[in-house]
Amino acid sequence: MMGFNPIVKPSNFEEDLNKDDFKDDISEYALQTSIGKIMDVWNELNSIGDKSNIPDNLIMLSTDTIVENEGQIFEKPSSSEENYKAMIQFRDSSKPVNVISGVCILIKDVTDSKGYRLITFKETTEVLMDRQVTDSFLQKYSESGEGLQVAGGMKVQGFGGLMIEGFKGDFYNVVGLPYMRTFKEICKALDVDP
Repeated sequence: MMGFNPIVKPSNFEEDLNKDDFKDDISEYALQTSIGKIMDVWNELNSIGDKSNIPDNLIMLSTDTIVENEGQIFEKPSSSEENYKAMIQFRDSSKPVNVISGVCILIKDVTDSKGYRLITFKETTEVLMDRQVTDSFLQKYSESGEGLQVAGGMKVQGFGGLMIEGFKGDFYNVVGLPYMRTFKEICKALDVDP
């Protein structure tokens, strides 16, 4: 959508940071995971014999998304039962359901001693749940398996969208990447007008 033709390179970073270390700032968990993923790929590129194969105009992008409610991090549910419990909590909670992304942009920079510049930011979008959605609907949704594919167990661009009244913040953040902010940060890093 931004006009880039990316090459996707999966990271081997173990996404297993201790959540207890981030109780004071849950959003930092997503950011540190994103940094871990991008640095894993950067280090792999640099371990290849001929570093001249890394293009001078290299831009790398990594993100990690979590869902938070009542101070608890919800990643991809491991079962339909876990998914159902999360959906019940989200619907009944008096606190917002927050989708938090940690975004990391790495730009190759031979003038820097590390060989790159790192730009990081966090984006939060509040999901407004439909308080009228029934237990039966939540059970059937959880059993469908759709929610097992995404952080928080709710795929808003699928049937999960039927449980949501609206959003406060960037909708694209909820589906995986804060679109406008990412574009602006890339433009700023490259010193070009958006």
